[in-house]
Amino acid sequence: MRWAVVMAGMLLASQAVAETPYVYQQGGLEGEQRTAVESQTTLGTRELRPLGGRGIEQGVRVRHQILDGTTLEAFGGAVWQPDATDLRAGAIGAEVIQRVLTQKSVGVSLQIALGGYRDVTGVFVPRARVLVGRSWGRLHTQVSGNLEAPISRKRDGLDMILGAAAAWQVSAQTSIGLEAVGEDLEAIWDPSESEGGARLLAGPSLHTQFGALYVHGNIGATTWWPVAGSAPLTGALGRVNVGWRF
Repeated sequence: MRWAVVMAGMLLASQAVAETPYVYQQGGLEGEQRTAVESQTTLGTRELRPLGGRGIEQGVRVRHQILDGTTLEAFGGAVWQPDATDLRAGAIGAEVIQRVLTQKSVGVSLQIALGGYRDVTGVFVPRARVLVGRSWGRLHTQVSGNLEAPISRKRDGLDMILGAAAAWQVSAQTSIGLEAVGEDLEAIWDPSESEGGARLLAGPSLHTQFGALYVHGNIGATTWWPVAGSAPLTGALGRVNVGWRF
């Protein structure tokens, strides 16, 4: 009986999809399944880019591993807001994600992504992302940094978005963890920041999978400082990403 349980566990583990267990800090694809199609649904006070605003967001993301360690990604979406009569055009963009280093070789994993998107205001935003991760047994940790350069005189010349996350693998298919993302944090103390104030999101995440089907979910508290030195405004944001890999 014990051997049957062990063999069943090994079979489930062999079917597990190599998917970064986060909602807001996903990297490139790994493993034999080279393509992923993902639906992203978000509800709440979404002050963070790329789509921003309040209401319901529906997005789609397609990823394809064109080479070992190289992933091409395209994404887009739209937002319905309570005070609007119809859908507003959302972000649309693309990027290339490249695995540069692996934990096996140097002790940490490093991925770099380059691309850009058109945001909800119609501004084109070139973007560069860096993801650094490390695992200690069942615990996976990751930090990220996004550099964005909006092509607009009304926006900051360069914006930075920072992220940190950790996840505990409770089974071959399921991980639970925490994610935090901060944007324009310098606005907490700098009144000259022109992007509308500092923003922060933090909350628990869940990742699970059933063969090629996977689900990422996060419920986060949002905090927004509209003006340097002002009292923060708070809200909530829930996001569920449902994807299929093949």
